[in-house]
Amino acid sequence: MRITLISTSNKQDKGPRIIASFLEKNKHQVEILYSPEKPNCKDSGLIVVSANVSTCKKASKIIKALKKLNKPIVYAGIYPSLYPAEAIKETDLVILKNPKETILELANKLENFQKISDIPNLWFKTSKKRISQELKQIF
Repeated sequence: MRITLISTSNKQDKGPRIIASFLEKNKHQVEILYSPEKPNCKDSGLIVVSANVSTCKKASKIIKALKKLNKPIVYAGIYPSLYPAEAIKETDLVILKNPKETILELANKLENFQKISDIPNLWFKTSKKRISQELKQIF
């Protein structure tokens, strides 16, 4: 699956590179964008936007602009981990912990048209309600 990782931080943020390397080792194509004004994600099967507390407004603008693509958009990073109830208002998918493993499991399930409702550390919305999944420690 083609995955776009969007960091609202700068290129010194190593998180996206670590996640991209992990996903590429697991046979996914990954593009990393740092604070793009107009992200081009039309060919992506999954879009992940990461933010910390100081960049959450920038993330909200990016997510809002991307919604018209009708692609799965995941909100990840420090801000959604600390404030998941706020983050889920922005998009339909929020990662709380263990982003590498959670993104990989989500991408694999989306690619194979499998249900995502059993993925730990992932909150998601349906048209009627918010579903909160258990937190799972990865050691």
